[in-house]
Amino acid sequence: MLKAKAKAPAPEKPRAAPKVAFPKKAQPPTHAEFAARLPAPVGKRFEALRTFLKKQGAGEDFFYYGPRSGWAYRYLVGEQSLCSIHLSAGRLVGIVALDSAAQSNLAWDGLSDVGRRARKLAHGTPTLLWLDVPLDGAGANDFKSLLKAKLARVA
Repeated sequence: MLKAKAKAPAPEKPRAAPKVAFPKKAQPPTHAEFAARLPAPVGKRFEALRTFLKKQGAGEDFFYYGPRSGWAYRYLVGEQSLCSIHLSAGRLVGIVALDSAAQSNLAWDGLSDVGRRARKLAHGTPTLLWLDVPLDGAGANDFKSLLKAKLARVA
């Protein structure tokens, strides 16, 4: 009796790299162009987050992070970088770097699954941890918590 050979699954086609939202250095986006790429619920969270940052005294501008990241919102408190907000693969993502003191003052258990996942996937060193937090769903509130921990160190 001959055994039938199992067919190997067809190899998946490689996915094209997601397009960078605003990749050209000579073409900074306008606030309206940036907002137009956001779904309505995410746009509302984004506006709430912008309002929160401005109330904390953060200055807002567009900054070119290079051809792989493109243009993004950058927030500064004085000369200190606070965070940036990018459109990445069609999603809004907040990026913040926390030093060890800010990390120790943060209630990590109080974050949602989104925030805990961002911590698990964070990069950097124990003394400066970079977190990328998706800002849809509960991520916006987690990002505010991270910013509050950083702002306590900046002020």
